[in-house]
Amino acid sequence: MSTPRCRVAVIGAGPRGLAVAVQLAGRPGAEVHLIDPLPGGAVWDPAQDPELLMNSRTRQATVFADDTVDAAAGGEPGVHGPSFHEWHVAAGGELGPDDFATRAHFGEYLRWVVNQLRDQGVHIHPHRVTALAELPDGTQALTLSNHRIVYADSAVLALGHLPAAPDDDGTMLSAYAKSHGLQHVGPGPATAAALRGVSAGEPVAVLGAGLNFYDVLALLTEGRGGRYQRDGDGRLRYVASGDEPVLLMGSGRGVPYLARANRPGPVTLEIVTDEVVERWSAADGTLSFAEDVWPLMIAEMSRTWTVAGGTGEFDLDALLDPFAGGADGAAGPRDVATLTARLRDLLTADLDSALATPRGPVTAMGETLAVLKDRVRTVVAAGGISRESVLTDLQGWFRSAGAFLAAGPPALRVEQALALVDAGLLKALGAGIRVSTADGRFLISGRDLATPVTVRALVEARLPADDAERTADPFVRALVDDGYATLADGGLVASRARTGEDTACRLRDAQGEFSARRFVIGLPVQPQEWNIANLPQPGRADRTLQQARSIADQIVPRRSS
Repeated sequence: MSTPRCRVAVIGAGPRGLAVAVQLAGRPGAEVHLIDPLPGGAVWDPAQDPELLMNSRTRQATVFADDTVDAAAGGEPGVHGPSFHEWHVAAGGELGPDDFATRAHFGEYLRWVVNQLRDQGVHIHPHRVTALAELPDGTQALTLSNHRIVYADSAVLALGHLPAAPDDDGTMLSAYAKSHGLQHVGPGPATAAALRGVSAGEPVAVLGAGLNFYDVLALLTEGRGGRYQRDGDGRLRYVASGDEPVLLMGSGRGVPYLARANRPGPVTLEIVTDEVVERWSAADGTLSFAEDVWPLMIAEMSRTWTVAGGTGEFDLDALLDPFAGGADGAAGPRDVATLTARLRDLLTADLDSALATPRGPVTAMGETLAVLKDRVRTVVAAGGISRESVLTDLQGWFRSAGAFLAAGPPALRVEQALALVDAGLLKALGAGIRVSTADGRFLISGRDLATPVTVRALVEARLPADDAERTADPFVRALVDDGYATLADGGLVASRARTGEDTACRLRDAQGEFSARRFVIGLPVQPQEWNIANLPQPGRADRTLQQARSIADQIVPRRSS
C-alpha cells in the first residue's frame, strides 16, 4: 500500500477549521485528520440551550468557498458547498435569509459538514491535542488527550476562542464567594449549568451589557420556564414562571448593545471609498486610526444618519454614553428606579429604530459602521495602521464602542429585554460599575448609582478578551515554551501574504522563521488579524475563506497528482 503523499492535521473543528478541511478533503494525495473534542465546535453544540441565538443572519454564514473567493484566488475553482441558509432551506427550514437561527441549529449545519468530510475519508478525532513535537524529518507528532499520537506532515491551528486565565479580581471574587456562601459566575460563555446556583426571586447583579448579557438574560428567564406572548396590540409581554431571579444590569456603559435591524437596508459608502481603503492599506504602518481613519468613518456615519432621517446634529458622544443625561438632560447619581425608567426609554428608542421600515437612523448608522469595520480589517491586515495605534485605539477604546454600535443582537432580544423591564425582572444600575465586598455581600457601586447595592449573587456576563499571552490553554502555552510559536501584542504571530508569493498564515517560531509545516487561522492571531470574530460569509470574497483556501493550496497544491 502506498504511503499518502501528505498528511494534514487540522486542530480545531469549528467554522474556520472546517473551512480549511473542506478545501483539503478529496485532494489527490491528501490524508486529512480533523481533531476537536466536539467536532463542529463547542460554541455550536447542537445540544445547547435552544434559547441561545446566533448573532449572524442565516445568509451570513458558511464554511464553503464560492465564486467570489475563487475570483480573489485568481479564478481557479475551490471546493464549493451550501451556505448555512441554502442548507437550511434544502432541509425544509422556514427561516428567511435575514432571520436569526439558534446556535444549536447552526451547530447542526456544522455537524452535517463534519459528516460529509467523514464520508470523504477525513479522519475525525473527537479529542484534544495536548502536545506537538517536530521530529527530525519534519513530521509533526500530535499527542491527543486519549494518549494516541497523530503524525502529520503539516498542522493547521484553528483553535477559536482560547480560555483565559483568571485575573486577580476574578480570583478574589471567587474566593470571597466561596468563603461567604455567595454565588459568583466569572467571565465566560453563559450556560444553564453555571447559572444554576442563582436563586429564584433573588436579586442578582449581571455585569456586562454585550452579547453574553443577552445569553444570561435568556437562560435566567425562558430557560427557567418563562415565556413571551404578544398582546392584541402586538406588544411583547413576559409571562413569568416564578423561577426567575431579579436581574440588576450594569456595565461600563450601562446599556445593552444596540439592536440589529429587523430587515437591514443597503449600505453605500461615499466617503470611505475603495480608493481610500487602498491608499490606507499602502501606508506601510504610518497611519493612526484615531487621527487618520476614524474622522472619515465618523463623517460616513454622520452622512448615513442624515440620509436615514436623523433629526438634529449627529452626536456620537451622546450615543456612546446614554446614561450621561436623562431624557430631560438631567445627570448625576440616581436611584435604581429612575435609572430603570431611563433604560426603558433607551430600549424603546433603539427598538423603534430597529423595527422601522426603512430602519431608523441609529440602526442605519450601525450598519454602516459594521461595513466600515470590515474595511478597517483589510487595512490592518495589509499593515497600513501602526502597531501602536492598533493596540491603543482599535484594541483599546474602539473595541467597546464599535461593538456597542455595530455588533448587537437581533431586535427580538432588545424587545425581550424591554418586556422584562415591564415585568419588573430587569433593572438598571447605570454606567461605570465597580464591584467590591463588604459584610459578606458583593457591593455594587457606579457612576450613576446614588446608593451602592448589595447582592448575594454576581454574574460577570462577558467573555474574556482574546489574548493568547494570557491564555490558560496548556497546548498554546507549550507551543510557545517549546519554540514552535511566538507571541506578540496578545496574539500568535503569522505570516502575511506578500505580492506574487502565497505564504500567508504560517506560524512564526522562536527563531523568527515562518514554518511551512505549521499554519494558524482565526482568533488567536488577533490583533494582527483584527475584527475576525465574525463567521465566514458567502458572496463577499470573505477574507477567512480566502485564508482557508490559501492554507490548503500551500499544503497540497490543487494541481498535484
